[in-house]
Amino acid sequence: KFFDDIRQRIPRHEVSEMEKLLQEVGKDILPGVVTIVCGGSYRRGKSSCGDMDIVITHDDGKSHVGFLPKFVQRLKDINFLREDLIFSINSIEGTDSGVDTYFGLCTYPGRELRHRIDLKVYPRNRYASGLLAWTGNDVLNRRLRILAESKGYVLDDTGLYLATQSSGGKRAGRSEAIVNCHEEKDVFDTLGFPYLEPHERNL
Repeated sequence: KFFDDIRQRIPRHEVSEMEKLLQEVGKDILPGVVTIVCGGSYRRGKSSCGDMDIVITHDDGKSHVGFLPKFVQRLKDINFLREDLIFSINSIEGTDSGVDTYFGLCTYPGRELRHRIDLKVYPRNRYASGLLAWTGNDVLNRRLRILAESKGYVLDDTGLYLATQSSGGKRAGRSEAIVNCHEEKDVFDTLGFPYLEPHERNL
């Protein structure tokens, strides 16, 4: 139904205004250090975006729990979020690394044109990996994940983990041992990859 809408790119200034709206709504629901950042091509400095990737956390490491349902409802109340695609809450049960997810369609205030929007809420100790993954680009993400594997780690959007070994000596997957990475730079440093500012990640 909205296929033609979501094919249209979103001008940077409109993404900036929508990011500010999201930040204001978030801080109204949860006063304090709630972090709401638009990643993707917007964070990499592009002049337009295909969609909006919003990465969220809270500095105290616990107030993010149960935040997303309230956030989504408030955004629906003001007619910003219009159609739901995926809504998954894991923070309350502690499943799937405690990451909450909402994918849907939104509208710029005063318009009916639909845009794709992804909201991801991470525990603070997983936020750096989430922000890194959702900032991209895909080429950099692949390079970092291959590099991580070569050094005995597994990297995904929920964290940097020590890899597990199978009985044959091959890596079987990730362990529960997560490497402490408070900022994106910590991931780069652990892997021995030169740190790139977001605008340098258009590889």
